[in-house]
Order: sequence, then structure tokens, then C-alpha cells
Amino acid sequence: MLRALLSRWMSPRRATWSACALLAGLLGLVAWEMRHYYYNQQQLAQARTESSAQMVAQWLESALKTSLHSLRGVNELYQLMASGHLSAHELNRLMDSRRHSLPVWNEVTLITPEGSVITGTHGISLSAEDWTLLLALNTDNGQQSGVSRVFHVNDDEQTPYLLHALRIENSERQLEALVVAWLSPNHLVDLVNQLPLGDGNSIALLDTSRLLMVQRSGEDGQASTLIGKRVDTPQLARFLESHHHSDSWIRRSPQDGDQRLFTGYKLAMAPWLVIVGENTTVYLYDWWRRFWALLIGCLLLIGTGILALRHYRQLYEAEQDLREHRNQLAKEVAARTQAQQATELEAAQLKIAAMAFETHLGMFIADAHNRIIQVNHTFSDITGYREDEVMGKTPALLSSGQHDKAFYRAMWHDLNKYNRWQGEVWNRRKSGDVYPQWLTISVVRNDQHEVTHYVATLSDITQRKAAEQEIHQLAFYDSLTLLPNRRLLIDRLEAALKETQREGLYSGLMFIDLDNFKTINDSLGHYLGDELLKGVAERLASVVRDSDTVARLGGDEFVVLLHELGESEAAATQGADATARKLLDALLEPIEVEGHTLQISGSIGITLFHGDAIGVSAILQQADLAMYQAKAAGRNALRFFDPSMRAAVVDRAQLEGDLRYAFERHELALFYQTQVNAEGDVMGVEALVRWHHPVRGVVPPDIFIPVAEESHLIGEIGEWVLETACHQLAQWGCSAATQGLTVAVNVSPNQFRQPHFVSQVEAVLERTGANPHRLKLEVTENLLMEDLDVIRARMKQLRQLGVRFSLDDFGTGYSSLAYLKRLPLDQLKIDKSFVRDVLEDPADAAIVRTVIALAHSLELEVIAEGVETCAHRDWLYTEGCRTYQGYWFSRPSPIETLSL
Repeated sequence: MLRALLSRWMSPRRATWSACALLAGLLGLVAWEMRHYYYNQQQLAQARTESSAQMVAQWLESALKTSLHSLRGVNELYQLMASGHLSAHELNRLMDSRRHSLPVWNEVTLITPEGSVITGTHGISLSAEDWTLLLALNTDNGQQSGVSRVFHVNDDEQTPYLLHALRIENSERQLEALVVAWLSPNHLVDLVNQLPLGDGNSIALLDTSRLLMVQRSGEDGQASTLIGKRVDTPQLARFLESHHHSDSWIRRSPQDGDQRLFTGYKLAMAPWLVIVGENTTVYLYDWWRRFWALLIGCLLLIGTGILALRHYRQLYEAEQDLREHRNQLAKEVAARTQAQQATELEAAQLKIAAMAFETHLGMFIADAHNRIIQVNHTFSDITGYREDEVMGKTPALLSSGQHDKAFYRAMWHDLNKYNRWQGEVWNRRKSGDVYPQWLTISVVRNDQHEVTHYVATLSDITQRKAAEQEIHQLAFYDSLTLLPNRRLLIDRLEAALKETQREGLYSGLMFIDLDNFKTINDSLGHYLGDELLKGVAERLASVVRDSDTVARLGGDEFVVLLHELGESEAAATQGADATARKLLDALLEPIEVEGHTLQISGSIGITLFHGDAIGVSAILQQADLAMYQAKAAGRNALRFFDPSMRAAVVDRAQLEGDLRYAFERHELALFYQTQVNAEGDVMGVEALVRWHHPVRGVVPPDIFIPVAEESHLIGEIGEWVLETACHQLAQWGCSAATQGLTVAVNVSPNQFRQPHFVSQVEAVLERTGANPHRLKLEVTENLLMEDLDVIRARMKQLRQLGVRFSLDDFGTGYSSLAYLKRLPLDQLKIDKSFVRDVLEDPADAAIVRTVIALAHSLELEVIAEGVETCAHRDWLYTEGCRTYQGYWFSRPSPIETLSL
């Protein structure tokens, strides 16, 4: 397929255009790379010439600085002579000594402003340009020293020289004399010769009038003085006219005609400039070598591409011819193949039929008279009969005798009517073993609808039946003790209810819970605990009658169902009591488990039932309540169900049911109690939920909140309280008088542990628009008993939103300094149980003092609730508590009557 696609789309013309486009792209890439490499080599050469020019300029300026320092020394000697401390002869000797010590000096002379020689090592013979320099120093223009612009040649000796002069001033800063030094041109030549030059490089020293002073070319060339030779190039002129200290340009050298990259550098102390050049042929040598290599490579690539395209065109044409020939051949082959398909199809069908007959299922074929004419190998494996042993016999050979005539009549009825029958049959093997078998029989008829054959398939379902039995055992029996489980117990309990209604006899149900079993399980291990449960199950089963049921609900809970206890409640009670005491005595007997002698007791709750007055769930609940009463009585005890227990359960259930509809009936309301500071100003409020029951009246929170916790309604109630309080907080935020108030909302531990609690708070704040910094969540110490790290992480997430936290009822639960240090708390709230008796009970007073001191040491706010008198408030103020809440300031009230 890929080859055909390429053949269709990659014709010779398209291949040629693609190759040209690829070549053009390659040449463009090569050109870009060569251009980039060219500029890179040029920048490197420019950096080298600039560095060399700066180096020579630094050498020259160093020599001039040395000369200037010596001129200043002569100035000091002159001052000594002027003051009479030194004679002219001594001055001349010292100047001559300094001239010999400086290689840069040839001669040095002191002259007057008018040009008369005071003293020196050289008679004065200056040109007009020299006098121009001296006159410039003679004027009071601020110039202290100067260097002549060009070499000069003495008219008498024809020797080049250069002047370096310094002003000598008196105490009134007026020109008194000039000290003039003749600089040695040979020293400058030596400095230029110190610079290492590569092949084709050059260096020259010019003055600002473009006269060539020193020039050196080549790797082995020496510098020479070229006095008076002028260099006139446009690039040099632009450089001298500019204010730049250095510049670079490319041109042919006016000295030898070689093209170089020149870099010029101006000296700061003299009207000279240094020009260093590098031959373009030298620094572009690698570039030209790469250029020719790439050019030859591209030419070879073009040639190879042309040959490849030519070869591809030839192959393409040959392939087109081959395709036409192949199509013709395919038509001929198809004609021959079609002739063979009928024969091959028939043979394949016969082979498939033979393979299907030898399947993993047992098969046999019987004729119209129900005589077996063919069986497969699987049939022999299942039944144990060989083919020759069953040929000509009827399938009755396999009958086990467990099915009656009615079973076989129904089978033949389906075969005659529907031409098919399938079902479970118990047959007998050759060995005599009876086994379950799944049998399917199909009737084969001819065109006249006459029966010609019976085809049967059979499979051994022994393992499936065993699996079904095991599933039944697992579904209805406890896997550890092999006692009936909850499901089977409920089935038998429902049957017992119908039995009591039908026969008028009482039955009983016992809930048995082993006392302190968890201690044994944790101390000795689960294995020994399981063995103990097995022993207890055997003990319980040995005490009751065979008609009774002992079941295990799970863990260490067992249930005993007693049948036919009697026609009267008194007789039933007596019988149940006697059986229960036998069970308690049996449990107290020691049990040997893996070398350990264990003794355990139980608590038994008993309920009696008769008729259909109550259902199964109510019976189980009554026995469970009675069992908990037995445990509360000190364990190893039994208790019968008392109707008062039921009344309490019914009342609680009714309360829970009413609470579920409290939202729909709008029976919940939010009250607010103010929180004030030491001056009596309201700082915030605490939101308190109230339930106005239509029958019970106002239900206290300590009654319905535990019910909400146990029935998992606390999350819904808590979310409603939070959203209602945040709506009020948002309304207060719109007024300048109330925007500083905070709202404290109590959060249940179960509500806080919900995985989506943080996102719930964030959503409520977003919906209501409340300021999160004015929201305070009050949590209790019970929240911190489990998963402290998870609780701490959620509190930190809420703190990032701006929400603050107050620890409510501090001191009444699991108070720990550890979690106070780790948790992001903002406030401790002293429980009202301590505040109420703080004036009478020294213990409560000590606790409150400790809490206040602890809050201050941890830099936490502290608030006291339950402040009901002025004395309470004054005592708390004295101890350092500055925030209060209680009846002394306000009672909880709805928002309509709240006084701020």
C-alpha cells in the first residue's frame, strides 16, 4: 500500500521538484553558515588588532609618563638652583646623569621663555614647529606639558628627534623657564619591535597630521622610521575627525598594497596614533578552505542527485510496465483460483465439522430409533465407555435411576414439540459413579420433517455443583465458626415469626457479646482470637437444643434464636432465663487455645416475641438494647428487654425523623450572642442554632445536636448555619458601623472531618461575599483526638483564606500543649463550667488563671463564656482576660432583636 502511494504521488517530475527544493534549502543553509563564520572570523581579527594597538599605545604612554616624571625632577632641581642651594654646574651635571639613565631621552635643556639656554646637555637648535610647541607652553592656557606632533630632522645633523617640554612656574604661577627633552626615536622603534606580529600583519605609528613615524610589517620585519611620509586614506581621515579613541576598517595598505583589517588607537598623552593591521588572506584562510570544501561537496551532491533522479526515472518507468504485467497476471490467477475455491470450501467444511465434533464437550449421535451410532473422545473421557461399547445401544445405558418416568416424558415432549431439550441430568459412569451432567439434545429432520438423527452434547458439572455448594455455604454461614450468618439468621427469624403466629407459642432472641474480647485479641494476636471464637461457638451450640439456632453476626457478637418457649410470657421468660444462665456458665469455663488457658464472660440481652406485632428489625434492635443494658450492669450479666428501653428508642427515632424535616418546615433558626471587650464594646457575636419544634417547643441544642451527629445530619445543619451566618456577616460589612464585627460559628468534629469541608467553606464565602477575616470557626478538643496532621493541614488551608480559629470548651477534654503549639489557633475559649464557680471554687479559679496565662504565653487571644455577673467580669479582668461572653452582657437573640 505504501509502495503504491509513493508510486502515485512521487512521479519523476515531482521527485525532480522535491530534489531541487531540498537542494535550494541545503544551499541556503550552507550560505547562512558561511556568512556567520565569515563575520565571526572578522570579529576575532578585529579583537586581536585592537588588543595589539592598545598594548603598543600603553607602552608608548608608559615611556612618556617616565619622561614626564623625569622632567618634573629637573623642575625640582631648577627650584633648588633658583633658591641658591644648587649651582648651575651641579644642575648641568645632574641633568646629564639623568639623561644617561633614561633610554627615552637623547638630550635635555633648560631655556628661558625668550629661548635663551640656561643650562643643558644640548645646544639649542629648534625648528619653527618646535617653537610652536614651546610658545603654546609659554602662554598661560593651563597646559603644563606637551609632546611634539612629528619627528623633526636637525638641519645640521639630519637626525630625527622629538621634543617633550614642561613649564616651570614661580610662586605666582608665572612662566619662569622651560625644560625640554629630545626623545630618542630609536627607543620608540624598539617598543614597536617588541610586539609579536604574525605573517601578513603590520603596525605603524603616526601623528595627528597623518605623517608616518614608525612602520613594521611581517613576522620577521623590523620597524623603521619613515619621517615625513604622509598617509592619506578616507578611513584614517574619518577616524582622526571623530571623537572615538579606536576604530577599525578594511582596505589595501598604502605601503605594500596588501588588503588588511586595520585598527587605530589614539594616545591620550601625545598627538600620535597606533595602527595595527592583519592581512585578510591570513585570518580568512580557514573560511576560504571551508568554502571550497563545501562548494566541492555541493557540486558532488548535485551530480549524485542528477544521477539518482535519472536512475529513479528509469526505475519508475520499469515499475509502470511491471504493474501492467502484474495486473494481467492477477486476472489469470484469479480465474484459476476461482475454479479451485469450490473444492477447497467443501473440504474445509468437512474439516470444520470433524473438528467441531471433537470438542471439549461430550457428543454422541443416535439414529431415529435412538440407537447410538457415533461418539467423540470427550464422551468416552466423561462416561468411561469406549465407542465400541456403546455402538447400537440406547442412551438408557447411562441412566442412574434417579429420574422418574415423568421426567423422561417431559423430555420427549419438548423434543417432539420444540426439536430441542436441555437440562441437568444425573447419570452413571461405567465405574458406577453417579455424577451431575448438563445435557443438550437436538433433533435432526429431513425435508419431509421426519426424524433422522438425534445429536446430544453433555458436560460434567460436578465441579460447578461443588462451587454452588461452596457459594451457598459462604452466603449463609460464617466462614470461621461455620455457624449461620446474619442472612440465614434473618431467614430463620422470619420463619419463627410465622411459626409463633400460626402455633401461638413464644420464641426468644438472645444477643451475646463477649466481654473484653478485644483485649485478648490485641494481646495474644488475631489467630488465637479466632481460635477462641471457634471454641465459644462450640460451647454455645452444645448448650441449646438442636431446634434452636446459634448464629454469629460478626466480631464477638453471637445470636441465639430459641423456638417454642411456651404459650405464656411467664413460661417463656423462665425458659429463656434458664438457657441464658447456662450459656453464661458455659462461657465462664476456661478454654484451652494453643497452650493458653483463656477465660471469658459474656453479656446477654433477651427479647421475647409472639405473633406479628413487631418485625424482624425491631426484634433485633430490642435484643441489642437489652444486651447493652447488661453490659452497663457490670458485664457477665443478662437483661430482658424492657418497654421503657423501647420508649426511649422510639422517642429518639421520632426526634431523628422530625429533625430530618426541620429544614423543609423552616423550624431551625439562628440566634446571636454578643462578645464584648473590657470597655463593654461589642467586638463580635457567636452564632447559635435553635430548633422550634411544633410539638416539643424549643429543643435544647444538647438534645438534638447529638442526634444530628449520630444520624449524619450535622453536616447539612452545619452548612446551613455557616451560610446563614456568612450572609449576616456580608450585610454587616456594608455598613461602617458594623463592618468590624466578627462572627463565630461552631463546627462539629464530624463536619470538620468531611473531605470536602475546606471547599465547602470556600464556596460559602464566595456565594455570600463575606469577609473571611471576620469569620471565626470554633472547634472543640474532640476534633484533635484523631488524624491531627490532617486536621492541621485543613486548618492551614482555611487560614490561607483568612479564616480564624477559636478552641472552644478548652480544659474540659483532652487538653494538650502539644497540639496548641502545632495548630494555627487564634483564640482560647474558657468553658462556662469553670467560669460559673470561679468565685467559690479555688480549683476552678486556678484552672482559669492557668488557661489565661497559657494563652498569653502562646500569644493567643482568650475569651471567657458564661459571664453572668459583674463580679465574674471584674475577677476575669483582674486576671488578664479582656474579652467576655455571657448573660451579664446579653442573652442569645434573633437578629431582629440583637442589640449592638
